Amino acid sequence: MQGGRSGMMGDMDGMAGMMGMMQRMHGNMMGDGMMGAMGPMDGGMMQMFDADGNGTVTPEELRAQLQAKLKEFDANGDGTLSIAEFETLHSAMIRNQMVDRFQALDENGDGAITADEMVAPANMMERAQMMRNSQGQMQPGQGPAMNNGAMMDNN
Repeated sequence: MQGGRSGMMGDMDGMAGMMGMMQRMHGNMMGDGMMGAMGPMDGGMMQMFDADGNGTVTPEELRAQLQAKLKEFDANGDGTLSIAEFETLHSAMIRNQMVDRFQALDENGDGAITADEMVAPANMMERAQMMRNSQGQMQPGQGPAMNNGAMMDNN
């Protein structure tokens, strides 16, 4: 990609290829079918490309927004994105998702994720697995039962 820069970043048409590559690298983080028919958006990743805000990204909108992003993040003004410039673009594009994930872990909303908050998803997974396992092993008439609003063991 050095020299004549005729690769993916060397021309404006390559920007659509860049978005396709980003989508493949990040799975469906950017929404289902985004590079195909540009149908209704599932995720927030592509909302920045929906210029008219109608929930659908057209090829024209995508092209115009990608060209604007190239210009915006081309720090040295050479018409291409270096890996460092692309990293800045990429980070900006995923920032909202990162903030959402941070806030989901920061249960008490104090702006810091504690050790307990960090492992909370694993603890929830463990409890769900234990519940599934215990439900699969119980026979009718076994396990906890309700009697007058109190938990009772039928063993």
